Amino acid sequence: MSILNEEEFRLLREHRGKVNINIVEKILSEIEEDYEKTNNIVSSVIFVYSNYFDIIKQNKDTFDLISKILNKYTSKIGAENVIQLIINSLK
Repeated sequence: MSILNEEEFRLLREHRGKVNINIVEKILSEIEEDYEKTNNIVSSVIFVYSNYFDIIKQNKDTFDLISKILNKYTSKIGAENVIQLIINSLK
């Protein structure tokens, strides 16, 4: 079974068009960059989300789901792969 068929990704696809994909890509890129330094996805998400507090607050459900996906799958398939799946799910 593909990861894209998991419940989190099905829910994420429901958020298509609700957030600016360019901003999501920028935030995810910064998370990936920080993760490469810290190797701790939770602290990377918190750090980057704090820099985009207003955007995250406006799209809380979407970014909570993205955070959940990152936490669950980064250790299994790597941050870069998870981020690509998130972006593809939102496009």
